[in-house]
Amino acid sequence: MSDRSLRTTEMSSFRKITVASDGSPGAKAAVERAAQLAAQHGASLCLLQACGPGAPHSSGPTLDERIATLGEQLTQSASLLERRLGLQVQSVVEIGPAHVVIGNHVQSQQPALLVLGSRFDPATAGLGGTALKVLRAPACPVLVVRTNDPRPYRKILSGVDLRDGSVRAAVTALALFPQAHHHLLYAVAPVLDSSLESGGVDSAQVQALHESMHRHAEQELSLLAQGLSAKSMHAVRAEVAADVPARAVLVGAAALPADCVVVGHHDAEAIGQTELGSMALHVLQFIPGDVLVVA
Repeated sequence: MSDRSLRTTEMSSFRKITVASDGSPGAKAAVERAAQLAAQHGASLCLLQACGPGAPHSSGPTLDERIATLGEQLTQSASLLERRLGLQVQSVVEIGPAHVVIGNHVQSQQPALLVLGSRFDPATAGLGGTALKVLRAPACPVLVVRTNDPRPYRKILSGVDLRDGSVRAAVTALALFPQAHHHLLYAVAPVLDSSLESGGVDSAQVQALHESMHRHAEQELSLLAQGLSAKSMHAVRAEVAADVPARAVLVGAAALPADCVVVGHHDAEAIGQTELGSMALHVLQFIPGDVLVVA
């Protein structure tokens, strides 16, 4: 574990937040959460909506008419948020598939946070097509909103493996949700007895290896929690679970219970990975609550 992720995130701030809107219940919940975070951080907020080109010979409204209608609706929503929360709110309508519009916007405007609704029903686990496409290679932290609870998050669970990507994710979550109670979870998968025994390692040696890995994980995670606690309103708690990472996070989130689960990339430079790993995708598919993904 290095200090590079800690230093990088400490110097950043959440001054610009973008939320994708399409008028669905999921998107409305995302807008409310994004507006809440913008108000807490004194950030500007951008309401972004994509307008597909539609069928070339459609008898419905023309593309220009649809853009004008969407633009008017989005402007009204922005004005309401400005008056209600005192925010600086911009509304933008762009032509194209939603995931392309969102990707281009993030690349050009570089918001500190992108907020997405997960699907039509925000209480249903799993991802919609747009969110899944955006999240395969996120260019900034992405908060996927599934719940319509308007209260600020109270309990945050960060799945960590002590590599830079997961440490950066935990630090980002602490900066984004400073008033919440933060919990770190490190999963040490049980040693496969059969594979080691076939190589001449007996069961006692397997057990000793597992205990050594567990102690090392506890020591490293404790140091990380202490460092984060010094910058937090509440003591950061840490737990090491003897399970595979994806299942450990799912079980841990339910037991806490967590308002938001945080996952991150592995260090792309170190292992050549540019897309979300299987653990992050598993969490995104099966956690029923909100998920913060940090690239």
